[in-house]
Amino acid sequence: MKEETKRKEKSGLRGISRFCALQNLYQSEFENVAGISPKEGISEAVLTESISLSDMDKKFLKELLDKTQQNLLEIDKVIENHLSKNWTIDRLDPVVKCILRLGITELLFFKNIPSNVVFNEYIEIAKAFLDIGEVSFINGLLNKVEKSVRKD
Repeated sequence: MKEETKRKEKSGLRGISRFCALQNLYQSEFENVAGISPKEGISEAVLTESISLSDMDKKFLKELLDKTQQNLLEIDKVIENHLSKNWTIDRLDPVVKCILRLGITELLFFKNIPSNVVFNEYIEIAKAFLDIGEVSFINGLLNKVEKSVRKD
């Protein structure tokens, strides 16, 4: 029973970490557009009175952000390859793009995290920001990517 409790606690910490990673990636998206160099590390803007660094898995957050930034071209190519013929990544809503980038990062580089966990986490985050059509779009695209990158 203790192992199950530890797993759930870690899962909760990672959920908050994913949410903060989205905020950080979204912020850096606009800094890039504005010609500002993205800040190193975790943005303090994502931390509030209700969420602090102690509420998250800092190691996972850092690794998720680092892997996403280091492999951004590859991740964006995966997204482009799974979009409909007339769509480009530039047409995607910035929040949708950031959620997809993080989800695909986990599918590609965090093989120890089950695909259904990745789907559930990012769909829940998407529901907080987007309408049902965009949530369905994210779900569909992540499913397509998962089938092509996790063949086992």
